[in-house]
Amino acid sequence: MADGCAEVIGGRLETAALGMGHRQIAARQGLAEGTVRGWPRRFRRRSEAVRRYLTVVAGAGAGAGAVAVAVDPVMPEAAASPLADAVTVIVAAHRAAAVTWLAVNTVSQWAFAGRAIGGRVLRAEEPRPMPAWESAEQW
Repeated sequence: MADGCAEVIGGRLETAALGMGHRQIAARQGLAEGTVRGWPRRFRRRSEAVRRYLTVVAGAGAGAGAVAVAVDPVMPEAAASPLADAVTVIVAAHRAAAVTWLAVNTVSQWAFAGRAIGGRVLRAEEPRPMPAWESAEQW
């Protein structure tokens, strides 16, 4: 997911995580219902895989070299829905990575999530292995 798309879609997913339906989201954002409808639906199907994958990022790290991302991870509490759980973990993983790699602060949590799981935030495939981020140049 390109960073610009990540911002748009991610913001709508955050709103969906709060319980707002696609019709309300579309109306508030001036978007077509058909455009917005698929985003929460696809993310709900992916939410457990995304949550599980990024919990590793927020917690103990993964990928080449098994670099620990957070020294003292704070795992988020369970949310109201699987979609909300995944959104919460995306925020926590971004926060944990930003402590380790300050350059992560230059990208949004949604751009981070997209990069961390190989653009598979909304795709059906399993997340790709997380890259080993060793320098700020990668952000």
